[in-house]
Amino acid sequence: MPVYNGIPYLTEAIRSILSQSFSDFECIIINDGSTDDSEKVITGFNDNRIIYIKNEINLGLIESLNKGIRLAKGKYIARMDQDDVAFTNRFELQVQKFSQNPSAMVVGSDYQLLKGNAYKNVKNRDDSDYNKAVLFFSTCFCHPTVMMRNVFKDKNVFYDKNCVHAEDYKLWTDIFSFGDFLNVNQALLKYRSHDSQTSTKNRASQLQISREIRRNYCKKTNFNLSEEQFETLNFIGNNSFITTKSELHKIEDCLLALRNQNLQHKTFNETSFNIFLHKFWLDSCGNTNIGFRAYSIYK
Repeated sequence: MPVYNGIPYLTEAIRSILSQSFSDFECIIINDGSTDDSEKVITGFNDNRIIYIKNEINLGLIESLNKGIRLAKGKYIARMDQDDVAFTNRFELQVQKFSQNPSAMVVGSDYQLLKGNAYKNVKNRDDSDYNKAVLFFSTCFCHPTVMMRNVFKDKNVFYDKNCVHAEDYKLWTDIFSFGDFLNVNQALLKYRSHDSQTSTKNRASQLQISREIRRNYCKKTNFNLSEEQFETLNFIGNNSFITTKSELHKIEDCLLALRNQNLQHKTFNETSFNIFLHKFWLDSCGNTNIGFRAYSIYK
């Protein structure tokens, strides 16, 4: 758990980890140069599972995450943010998922998205090929829900310091070949969404970095798109609002190109890949202001 000025949610976040039904873990908390009372909150917990690390200066999220990975001794590494709440059975169910799936590399989960006083349940698919296909457009996990097999030091793979604001997306595209990407189909985290989050404040930088991540992922998976199709890939991944029939037809062309290339080299399970394609086609047709024309194109 990296922490930077974690008040007012930090106490609840730490308490939710220490009260896990699966109790055999170390809780590495890295205080990244906080200037509020975060240190007082952390050191106020009397639990020998807590390993407290204090950065004398603010190193940033990525350096703190990598420091935690290098320190971690466990078989698995669970991510947690300073403002979220883990359900009591989170670790138990994720460790169980790993035990049942020896080829798993990452296990995420459904989660409750909190915004103000309202929340909604967000579902994720427990289908590795589907989740890896989603990486053509965006991250496939809610970052603080994940538990990962601890292979990072052996593989010499860490969060990329050049991918600020998209470090999780880059990590998934770096480790997708290490094993399966699965989910527990049960909400195991309350994920707090608010305006001060990094992804909200640094949207432009995040989009540019995501563009390069997509290009490299296409190369890694041997998908060869024309430059126009790649631009459409970014258009979809950036969740851009569609205002013309022409844009929708370009999306159709891009998705069909992905489908045909997957049929050719069978990178992903065909059924999983087609479900993924339909999801993004349906979302695209719904993300428009062209009314019935979008429905006719969707058909």
